[in-house]
Amino acid sequence: MTLVPTIFSDVRAITGDAARGARTQFYVLTTLSTALQAAAILLAVPLLEALFGDTPSQAWTWVGAMVVTLAAGWVSDIVATRAGVRVGFGLIEASECAGVAAIRHLDTADLHGDRASRLRGLVTKSGPDSVSAVPLLFSPLIHAALLIPMLAIGLLFVSWQLAAVALVGGVALLVAFYAGRAAVAKAEDAFAESGRALDDRMLEFGWAQPTLRAAGVGTGTVDHVVADSRSRGFRLLAWQVPGDLLFTVVGQLVLLAFGVTTGALYLNDDLSGITAAAMIVVLLRVVETTGSLSLLATPIAGVERLLDELRGLVDEDEKRPADIAPGVVDPSGVRPPAVRLTELDYRYPDGTQALNGVDLDIAPGEITVLVGASGSGKSTLLDVLAGLREPTMGDVVVDGAPLSAQERLSRGSVVFQTTSLRPGTLRENVVTTAEPDLLEVADLARLDTVLEALPNGWDSRVGDGANALSGGERQRVGLARALAKPAGLLLVDEATSSLDVITERAVADSLRRIRGTRTVVAVTHRPALVALADSVIVLDGGRVVDSGAVDDLLARGGVFADLWQRWRESEGWQV
Repeated sequence: MTLVPTIFSDVRAITGDAARGARTQFYVLTTLSTALQAAAILLAVPLLEALFGDTPSQAWTWVGAMVVTLAAGWVSDIVATRAGVRVGFGLIEASECAGVAAIRHLDTADLHGDRASRLRGLVTKSGPDSVSAVPLLFSPLIHAALLIPMLAIGLLFVSWQLAAVALVGGVALLVAFYAGRAAVAKAEDAFAESGRALDDRMLEFGWAQPTLRAAGVGTGTVDHVVADSRSRGFRLLAWQVPGDLLFTVVGQLVLLAFGVTTGALYLNDDLSGITAAAMIVVLLRVVETTGSLSLLATPIAGVERLLDELRGLVDEDEKRPADIAPGVVDPSGVRPPAVRLTELDYRYPDGTQALNGVDLDIAPGEITVLVGASGSGKSTLLDVLAGLREPTMGDVVVDGAPLSAQERLSRGSVVFQTTSLRPGTLRENVVTTAEPDLLEVADLARLDTVLEALPNGWDSRVGDGANALSGGERQRVGLARALAKPAGLLLVDEATSSLDVITERAVADSLRRIRGTRTVVAVTHRPALVALADSVIVLDGGRVVDSGAVDDLLARGGVFADLWQRWRESEGWQV
């Protein structure tokens, strides 16, 4: 029976030393409050004996003692609740920090997978549960676990038989509670799993609406997931019933045993009538405590699962190497690195082999272009270079040193196929580290014409979804952001695939002008960018099948020559 120490140890591991004081205060004051409640209950015995005895005036002494005890318990509860809320906020802070770190290190292959779904649930939904769990669930759990044993200790001064019944009954109730909670926990896990599956499928269903409507597809893609979630929900309810029933039966047996023992002691003259009547107060308090405990099985099972997942997240974050701050390189010291890939493999979580034994040398300061048919591994290779993916096997060696994914993120900058901008000013979207030379950045990214058209230049707001800028202008901002980062490796992923000819020429001109100052690796199928390449790498089936200068590859024929011919032909297509 490890429930109580497990959830408490999880809280300690998650909140760490920062919340040690709040945790200690909460546990100590909650225990003190329970002891004061037990004392107030047991004070009913001398109070009733004095009230109905030969000297009723002495009852005022016991009334005063009871009032003081209850007031102290009330104050303890208030302070303990505040401490519990602070512990709850500590859980939120830990889950947010560890969750954000986990998302930052998440392989892009898992962005729409089960791992991402779990992280999304922990970061966005654990807050209210974490704050309320400690004061609203831990407090009654501690009260229920300690009150009956404390009453048993006090009852030793009344009758050892009643003390024994109370102690054995308390243990039996905790065992019944744990058994019911364990049954509910299994159903809770299955229900949570189906909820995540339903969340993922509904999100996918929403994103795919244009395609599904065009194809005339109905809701069949989510119907079976909804049905499974409903089935597991009924299963959860089905497990709750026997768990609650077991606890109720055990509770009734404990109350019956306590009542029978009290009656037998009274009939044998071992208890006075007044003391036996006082035991009714004790009995009612036991009923109240056990009743509240019976309602905790389901929420405690959910909190236990939540804490277990949060602890795993925090433990994972503690084992992860410390992040290297982006932009720590002095801009004046940025130089183009030499990059070497050795026996590089990458396998997706579903088992798909995207890269297979890639050996590649990328010369410093040159423009290297990756080409190949769809699915050849170009974007995956670029993601590995950028640090967005960690290779399954092999190394990425930069200037002679193998680098981890986080180190590669620090040493490189990326221009994506679609540039995402956050609401704010143009300056805030470009400057992510130390303030660069914005005039030079604007000139290199061909952003100067865009700045001239904006009302406040760099301080102009881009709007929600960057709706104040056109697609081509957003791409120029993306290029400016990449150039503003003091990194010697520039990675470009199909950045001109959806741009007009004028913007494409501007991007191409920018890359031409920075040649030699950065090592550029670009994925593209546009001849205008391919023509800039010092070296072209041809990928097919996750392997490097050819490489060299454009003219040499065209002269040899093969995969690149075929791709080049198709690209040239597609330039003349019209709709």
